[in-house]
Amino acid sequence: MAKTRHRLTRAFFWPRLSEDVREYCRTCPTCQKTGKTGDHPKAPLHPMPIIQEPFSRVAVDIIGPLPRPSTTGKRYILTVVDYATRYPEAVALSNIQADTVADGLLQVFSRVGFPQEILSDQGSQFTAELTQQLWRLCGVKVLHSAPYHPQTNGLCERFNGTLKQLIRAYTQERKDWEKYLPHLLFAYREVPQESTGFSPFELLYGRRVRGPLDLVRAQWEGGQEAEGLPAVSYVLELRESLTELTAMVQGNMQAAQAQQKAWYDRSARSRSFLVGQKVLVLKPQRQNKLQASWQGPYRVVTQVGEITYVVVSCTDTRIQRTFHVNMLKAYHERPETVSAICAPATEEAEQFPLVDLPGIESRPSGVEQVQLGEGLGPHKQEQARQLLQEHQELFSALPGYTSWAVHQVETPGQRPLR
Repeated sequence: MAKTRHRLTRAFFWPRLSEDVREYCRTCPTCQKTGKTGDHPKAPLHPMPIIQEPFSRVAVDIIGPLPRPSTTGKRYILTVVDYATRYPEAVALSNIQADTVADGLLQVFSRVGFPQEILSDQGSQFTAELTQQLWRLCGVKVLHSAPYHPQTNGLCERFNGTLKQLIRAYTQERKDWEKYLPHLLFAYREVPQESTGFSPFELLYGRRVRGPLDLVRAQWEGGQEAEGLPAVSYVLELRESLTELTAMVQGNMQAAQAQQKAWYDRSARSRSFLVGQKVLVLKPQRQNKLQASWQGPYRVVTQVGEITYVVVSCTDTRIQRTFHVNMLKAYHERPETVSAICAPATEEAEQFPLVDLPGIESRPSGVEQVQLGEGLGPHKQEQARQLLQEHQELFSALPGYTSWAVHQVETPGQRPLR
């Protein structure tokens, strides 16, 4: 903008030039779409609610296609993560059709029970009619994350990244990753989580899991049988232990969320859009899915929640999409201007006859138009006419320039106009 203003001021000037240049650059359609993807402030962080009951809310996602299929032809992994305990489940799939994904979810829910809420992205395998019918039959409420905003389903996305790293490292010399998938899940479940302070296994079952290191220690120490508890006493002790764990986990997660929000909100600023306002949407490019660009303009249809909006394309109003506020920015529309359109002159244009009008040269001189008073005698009139003839350029009928015209402009206040 500064360079544009500098170029203009070298040849032109008009009142409010800087404001006009700033507005012109701000409303440039090309500049708004090709600018930096991070040129808009992010909205403050809205943490997910803390869930206390295990597997009452789960997050689901799909990993794949993997570069190397398993020996049984599996190229995808269905992942399910519990929000309360961070306990993960994973099922290998040959494809991601709706019926295959539904069978994989039923395998998981047959072990842990049906959840009350499921959070997923807007993939076709999760929005198909078959999957929706399954949710209705099981009484499950479906929550969909905003497109191109994986932070909404961040719990499952982080687990997916960890699981892919484990598969990549563990199967470098082993071809069948599906065979070792339960081993990788066991390793993840026994490690304490930073947000909860406990391992997913301990939060779900109320006790520490007996892992490989415990087997080695028991072998070194020798076999020692622990005294067992009666079933009723064990159940009461387990219930008390789970109650204490739930209270401790809730405090740890609240502290972790507060710390994350304080760090995230350092450069955040609340933003909102009005219904009917035009916006641009940050979407991946068709040529390269790893790069994003601003596309649009779109028009805001309605607001869903505090940080999610439903928008529709200004050119095609048939499809409505839901986007997170961080994927939107205001579109500044340039006001339309009306210009006079003149037909260009051509050599073949018809020559119209000239109208004989009295020109400036044929008009009487200004000196001849001066009338002298009758009170002057003949001698005085002759002297006056000689004086007029000497300064006849002052009485010319031709238009010219003068430096004596002064116009005073009254400005409001004491601030000068530049």
